[in-house]
Amino acid sequence: MPRARQARRQLRGAGRSSVGRRSSGHGDQESWRDWAEELKIEAPKVELASFSDNYGAELRGMRATSAVESDESIITVPARHALEVTTGGLCPLGDKAMDPTCWSQLSWWAQLAVLLVFEAGRGSASPLAPWISSLPKDFAEIPMNWTDAELALLEYPPLVRQVAEQRAELTAAFAEAAEGCQFELTEQDFRWAVQAVRSRAFSGPYEGRGAGDRTAQLGLIAALLVGGVAGGFVTPEDGLNGAFVAALAIPLTDFFVGSSSKLKRHVVCPVVDYCNHDSKAVSDIAYEYFANAFAVRVRGGFREGDQVCINYGEQRSNDALLQYYGFVERDNPNDVYTVDLLQHLDEEAAGAGQTLMADLGRTGPDEEAMTKLLRLLSDGREPSAQDEVLAWKAVSLACEAELSRRSPGAAHELGTSGSDTTSTAARFVAEKEKVLLACRAHAEARRFPASVAPLSLGTRAVVLPTFQEPKVWQHGWADGILGPKELEQLRTDGVCVLDSVFDRSLAASCLKECEALDQASAMTVTTNRCNRGARSAWLEFSQADELRALQEELPALSELSLMMAGLPSRVGALGGFAPETFGESELRVHPATMVAVYPEQAASYQLHKDSYAPKDDNPATGATRRLTALAYLNDWSPENGGELRVHESVNDLPDQRRFRSVAPSAGSLVIFDSRRIWHAVAPSLRGNRWAVTLWVH
Repeated sequence: MPRARQARRQLRGAGRSSVGRRSSGHGDQESWRDWAEELKIEAPKVELASFSDNYGAELRGMRATSAVESDESIITVPARHALEVTTGGLCPLGDKAMDPTCWSQLSWWAQLAVLLVFEAGRGSASPLAPWISSLPKDFAEIPMNWTDAELALLEYPPLVRQVAEQRAELTAAFAEAAEGCQFELTEQDFRWAVQAVRSRAFSGPYEGRGAGDRTAQLGLIAALLVGGVAGGFVTPEDGLNGAFVAALAIPLTDFFVGSSSKLKRHVVCPVVDYCNHDSKAVSDIAYEYFANAFAVRVRGGFREGDQVCINYGEQRSNDALLQYYGFVERDNPNDVYTVDLLQHLDEEAAGAGQTLMADLGRTGPDEEAMTKLLRLLSDGREPSAQDEVLAWKAVSLACEAELSRRSPGAAHELGTSGSDTTSTAARFVAEKEKVLLACRAHAEARRFPASVAPLSLGTRAVVLPTFQEPKVWQHGWADGILGPKELEQLRTDGVCVLDSVFDRSLAASCLKECEALDQASAMTVTTNRCNRGARSAWLEFSQADELRALQEELPALSELSLMMAGLPSRVGALGGFAPETFGESELRVHPATMVAVYPEQAASYQLHKDSYAPKDDNPATGATRRLTALAYLNDWSPENGGELRVHESVNDLPDQRRFRSVAPSAGSLVIFDSRRIWHAVAPSLRGNRWAVTLWVH
């Protein structure tokens, strides 16, 4: 797995640094670099600093002292100074410290805890002593240490059950470890170490042998070469060729074994654990094979002064983040609400002990649970469209039942600013309510007929673009709003935002017509994972009869559509979007607009581009799109959400953490490069968000 100059193995996070809340004073903030440099840990562009989290509480983390490039190594830790265990591996401390049989029966986290307790027991003799002294002395924020009364504040039985199981696992693991340990191991020390490693460990593939084994093999190859040549068994040339092949086989074997096997390494790295979590970060902690070190990299890079965050693992819900790491992430896109659907749908089955557990996300239950629910409702038949409608109704009822038994999340928002257990529980409750509200709204929306693509309002057939020359659709409105300055901005930045360029009265009339279409079930629910839950309809006007019908039935929308269709002609008249490759004749109009709604709390649009050409050449998936024009219809304020997010990118890879927010205000228009601009739509928090889109090809 080559990257830059090193072969690397990616490690996935199992932990979160809690430095922000647990480090004791500014001494740590200033002195950590001294001991880190003594351990040959490289972190030249970061420093430990104080920040505020999304709830206003203080936390500690890493800050960039200068610009960090995308995928640049931010922190590098020599493997010899990391705590590491591997699948089926022997105890690094040796048989004199730990019975091999007992060691092999411990879970990875218990093995790492044993190593941490041993290093802590060495005191100043351990090279890791300064790092260990910076670790928390307790983990009051982790639910395993909460009282029953504090756990009850979560109003969430699934996590309470998981905490009980976690406590039992730890007790059993301590008994096993204590039996095989040849040094003093108290339950208090073991409990502390388990919580430290579970909030800091990372996991990844293991190639089956360590650096010491590789060095020994190379030494053996060298000895055989010298002995073979000295004894006259081989010529120097043949000996060198054979030694080269044998040496080359070592990394190749390790690469293929690590890529295909189920062997894992679990690691805790000093200093890496000082980085906080951000679910938007695209990061990895990779094993650098030839350097025998672990390196942290993040896609997108950082500017001077930015907090340097990493992602502790893909799709971690607030259940896992709170249980093991002691924090709640606001608006976590991976959050779910675990519920037994049968307890709300079939009292007889639930009373008999049957369950149908589902992880409800903002766009419905997980696929496995939905499949089981459909099978239950269809009674063994192939599920029908009506069964799917009933399934979504069942999901909506389950959400409503859970909401009715919980205290209002809005009340908990008032108590989320602190850093104590009560504040953490309040954050958790408020976030779970958000998930239930979004899931309920989405389930209600899914009771409409569904399709994998927007349907034509007139034909109910998948719409493929039919092209016409721009001059046919020239419009005075487009000529008036788009000038050389705006076109140059579009060429340079890839996006141009035009505020208040059509009357708010026209926007209001269009909005009324859109809502009437929606009420008449003329909108189609999108099941595409990227924007699941949105509803849309195509308005075609390429033919004269289509245009007349549209003007009669939807006069405001037809007026706005004709105005937008004039944009390509104006772009061409100003010299074209990209003069070196595109002239007026190359830009084409598809005489159709798409009206779309993002229902309140029920839909968003994930990060994407409108065209992936030249990689994708299918017109049905937008390959021919060159420009996207969006017209907004809603009155809007910041608390409503639903804003367009235009993301920065590096080498055509989006930076999920950096984006420009564009308010979807009535009367505004956004034009952007369909092939260049990565963008997303934030969830609509209050009210339905409406927009009209025209694509230029």
